[in-house]
Amino acid sequence: MSPMVRRPPSMELALLGFLVPGPQHGYQIHQMVSDPAGLGPIWRLKQSQLYALLTKLEKDGYTWGILEPQDVARPPRRMYHLTRKGQIAFKDWLHSPVSAPRLMRQEFMAKLYFLRREGVEEIHALIDAQSAVCQRWLEAFHAEQVDVSSFSWVIYQYRMGQIQAALDWLEACRQRAGDLANQKFLDG
Repeated sequence: MSPMVRRPPSMELALLGFLVPGPQHGYQIHQMVSDPAGLGPIWRLKQSQLYALLTKLEKDGYTWGILEPQDVARPPRRMYHLTRKGQIAFKDWLHSPVSAPRLMRQEFMAKLYFLRREGVEEIHALIDAQSAVCQRWLEAFHAEQVDVSSFSWVIYQYRMGQIQAALDWLEACRQRAGDLANQKFLDG
């Protein structure tokens, strides 16, 4: 992607994943985002925020919408469709590891959620790519010189522990990828 092309923030790109199977209206997308068996536990999004993001995605050419009539007592609703640009942006986002440890909780989890449709090999590929990125983060932290008597050492140890925990979690996910792909992913 050219550096001059504006790409939506990651969680906006995640919304595109709900349109991959087919057109949806905003309320349907909100229900899927809020689903406690899906992204609901990691992503809180008010309906008004969702509609603002959908409008932005449409304005930027990632989706297109059409008003669809309902029964007489209800106003028409906007059905959102994924454009080719949206398909490409989503696929690029989906298969790329996250760029910072703080993005693991929300963005990486969203990627795993959508990768379930693509199968074990794709899940393994993302986990392997993310593990390699985490290893580079660890190497970069190991290269730092930190005075063990300073507060910086406390922060350093926390960050190292966070990255190591992410690596351990990624390995556990890798081992359970078949269950995840079959949507039987359970704790324990």
